[in-house]
Formats: sequence, C-alpha cells, structure tokens
Amino acid sequence: MKKHYQKYCTHFAYAIISISTILFTTRAVGQENNSLLITEDICRYMKEKDLKLLQILHDTIIETKRPIIFLGNKILNDEEIVGTYSAIPTPYLYARRDDRQGNYIENELVDKTKEFNNYGLSEIVFFLYKNNSTNKLYGIREENLKLLKDYVQAQEMIKIVQKLGYKVYETNETYYENYYYIKSKTCEVKLDNWTYNELKKNPSYINSLDNYQIKLKSLVQQTVPHSKNLDKYIGLYRIQRNKMSTANINAWKNATTQAQKLNNQIAKLEEQYAGNYSFTPFDRMMGLRQQFTDNLGASKGVLGM
Repeated sequence: MKKHYQKYCTHFAYAIISISTILFTTRAVGQENNSLLITEDICRYMKEKDLKLLQILHDTIIETKRPIIFLGNKILNDEEIVGTYSAIPTPYLYARRDDRQGNYIENELVDKTKEFNNYGLSEIVFFLYKNNSTNKLYGIREENLKLLKDYVQAQEMIKIVQKLGYKVYETNETYYENYYYIKSKTCEVKLDNWTYNELKKNPSYINSLDNYQIKLKSLVQQTVPHSKNLDKYIGLYRIQRNKMSTANINAWKNATTQAQKLNNQIAKLEEQYAGNYSFTPFDRMMGLRQQFTDNLGASKGVLGM
C-alpha cells in the first residue's frame, strides 16, 4: 500500500470545494450564516479534548485520472487553526489501510452520499471546512464536531444568562458528560440544546418559565380543598357503599365535576412545556398533585363519570 500511495500521490494541492449549506455558525453557535469561528479559547478546548482538525489534501490518480482528497497527518499549530471557516455540506468516509482490493488510497475521503463500493471504507464520518483566509481545507470527525458545537453553544448561553444576572455552575460527573446550569426563581435550568433553542426563540424564556411555574404552583395548591372534599366522599362511600344517600352522591358528583375542571386547567398548562426535561422545579408539588389525581380518579371510577 505504501508503494501504491507513493506512486499515485506525489503532487499535492489544496482543493477548493463549492459550499452550499451549513453545519453551524459563528454567531450564537448559530444557524444564521455559513461559517465556523475558532477562537483561541476554542482552540485551547480542542487541544484539551483532542478534537483535531486534519489537513485535507488533493491529488489525481495518474493512471485513471481520478481526482481524490485525503487526510494529511501534519500537526497543526494554533496560528493555523484559529480563524473563520466555511462549511462543506458533504459528509465523507475515509479509506482504511486494509483496503486489499485497492479501491481507494489509504486515508482517502469518499463522498458518503454517493453510491460506491464500501469495501475498505471506515464507518467514521468526517466533515470538511475551508479556512476563509487561506482557502485551505480541513476535516473533523463527526463526533468531534458535535462536541465542538456543544461547547461553542454552551459558551454563548453562558454569556446570555450572565448578562441576565444568573450565576452559572457546572456539574462534575464522573461517568457522564458535564453540563452547565443556572438557578432561576423557581427552577434549576440546564444549559443544553433545548434551552439554547428556547432562548433563541424567546430571550425572555427563563422569565416565562418562572411565570409558568408560579402559575402552575398556584393551580396545584388549589387542589388541596378539592382533594379533601373528594377524600371525604370516598371515605363515606367505603363505610356506606350502596346505602349512601342520593344527596351525598349528587354532592360527590358535583365535587368531582369541579375537580375535573381544575385538573383540565392544570393539564392544559402543563402542555406548554411538555417534553422539556431541561429544567427541574425546586418545588415539584408531586405529593399534592398525586393525591388530587388519585382522589379524582377514584371518584370518577365509583361514580362512572
């Protein structure tokens, strides 16, 4: 393979590949333009986590005149890495060194979206970026790109919430990925992708979340007299069964109807943040909520409502 490599890969030049879509952006980690910004801070993070940018080299196979691009092994310094990059939309797989059929050059990058004989290709996906100042191409593994994107996004969110007056703290998990958090008036909020998207849609998201939680708590607290009332009739039913008076049954039905209306209000409000697991209320009121729903369910079951 080494001879094969030397024979066909002696003339190198950097390829310039057309750009049409984006991976992620400089502003707000963002999705607004077609670039990736690597600052000195991000460069330090990449070295700490070993998130390498690799040279992308370009050549042509002499015998078949087939153009190829492949991964270089030059160690890049900070000056080469820092800068603004434009994203290449095409995902690539790279050729392993055990390609015995000789379909590809070792470390060659192959367009993942096209039909090809995948013998000798790895399962690892690379994405390409062009340095806007030098026009040189660089590749980064898909999983490393995600880590980089998450880091940049987290740093932006930290700046956003700090401007809003919140103190940011970080978990120190042994076996899991660390996250940044803040404490609002009512909740612990994780600075994850969900929170980022909500902040982008609504800069007042955290205030809205607090207002929602305050309103929800108010409604749940209103369940207390309903629970006591329903519990009274449930206890009466356990003692009297079929001897329960019509007046008590009608009063129980009315109490159940009123409790159901409150339950509907709570359920409708909860829909507002359904599926959002990026915040944890300080007061979850699980006991009150459970007692209310248990009494309501039992009452409806006995009364056939």
